[in-house]
Amino acid sequence: MINQALLPIKSELFTGLTHLYTDHVKYPNIADATGTFIYARLQRGKDTVPTAYPPKEIKAWAARLRQMAEGQEPAELPHVASPTERKPAPREVFAYVIHEGKIRAPAGAMALIEALAVKS
Repeated sequence: MINQALLPIKSELFTGLTHLYTDHVKYPNIADATGTFIYARLQRGKDTVPTAYPPKEIKAWAARLRQMAEGQEPAELPHVASPTERKPAPREVFAYVIHEGKIRAPAGAMALIEALAVKS
């Protein structure tokens, strides 16, 4: 959920700056790609799941991160500005699996790496 106090933010104010994308319950999840690379923290993992995220979600995140690397913006992620307002450009993507418990984060990262290696 995007904090309504953040709106209306003009995405052009942030052009060239890279912000942190969090997949988190408390923090704003804004997927607008404004910089030359993506920094994503996947923070909704659970220690009750061996790979932090269920396999279906790992696969979905791999697809999203692949899209981001190709310069696209996954439509299902929350944006402040319309993705069509930006020109797509390939970029580096740095993704971290980390959550409050942290015990399953390494297994989640390894599962994500494996999923990224498989072309869908």
